Amino acid sequence: MRLPLALAAAILLPAAQAGTDDHRYKKGEHVELWVNKVGPYANPQEAYEYYTLPYCAPDTKHHPDEDGGRFNEWKVHTMGEHLGGHALRHSGHDITFLQANSSPESCTTKPLTKDESDHFAKAIQHRWFYQMYLDDLPVWGMVGEMLPKADSFNVKEKDDLDRLDHMTDLTDEEIANLHPYVYTNRNLVISYNGDQIVKVDLTSDPKSLKEVKEGATLEFSLHVQFVETAEAFHSRFDRYLDHEFFKHPIHWFSVFNSFMMVLFLMGLVALILLRTLKKDYARYGLVADLEDGEVDDDEKEALHHADKVEDAGWKQVHGDVFRAPFGLPFFAAVIGTGWQLVVLTL
Repeated sequence: MRLPLALAAAILLPAAQAGTDDHRYKKGEHVELWVNKVGPYANPQEAYEYYTLPYCAPDTKHHPDEDGGRFNEWKVHTMGEHLGGHALRHSGHDITFLQANSSPESCTTKPLTKDESDHFAKAIQHRWFYQMYLDDLPVWGMVGEMLPKADSFNVKEKDDLDRLDHMTDLTDEEIANLHPYVYTNRNLVISYNGDQIVKVDLTSDPKSLKEVKEGATLEFSLHVQFVETAEAFHSRFDRYLDHEFFKHPIHWFSVFNSFMMVLFLMGLVALILLRTLKKDYARYGLVADLEDGEVDDDEKEALHHADKVEDAGWKQVHGDVFRAPFGLPFFAAVIGTGWQLVVLTL
């Protein structure tokens, strides 16, 4: 009796939690901001944990020096997040619903060592981007940019796709004299409808670009702003499904080539099985005809010679293989639905 109750509690209790689970917030309620990964824009499959880069911890109540702080705490992942390869950790930012911070939450790194500055420089050179989640909504931002000089580059507010294209605007002479600059100021705009978060936008301030070099100290800040919107909650993922960020050309020739290869392999396997099992089919067909009384003398003689051939391989245990187990309905229920519920509960 206790086991079914425990399973029911494990299934039902998460649905009773507020906030992130039911996507409804009260004014002043904490909204979790999770950091996920960093990696090159050209190869999203190459991903690393966010704090692989030497970012600092925000100076909030979640700072590692504070008791009870949640900075870098692992998020309890769902089955879909595990399958998606997410590694969500708490960002350490203290964001409360409908309460914009009067001053940005900030932190300052220690003087960068050579390894830390090289790590930042490598990430910027290979156009790394980072990903965050707020109320299950993802946002992306670029780590930094390669610039000739901060005062000679005409920077302006752009989205992430436009930032990736700025390299083509530079001449060959300018490209040979590029330096890594990291974004230190981020603006997080949270659009809400009633008590639900509908949209999240993240922009990096180009004026906050700081050169990455050994011994430099970087002050990172996050400014949070809440904006009311009339967009419906149920359509908040439409912008991700239709966004140009995810549009990639379909290689129809590769698809057709793979389809034809699958057909060829299926035909080859079927041909091998027919050649191998042809005699067995004929033999078992004669047995069925004999039971029905539809066998002539020649077929009886052929069946007599076939009986002298000893079975080999799986045919020796065909009686055990195809024998139904005891309690077949209960066995099927346990293997099917039963284990599915156990896995989802865990």
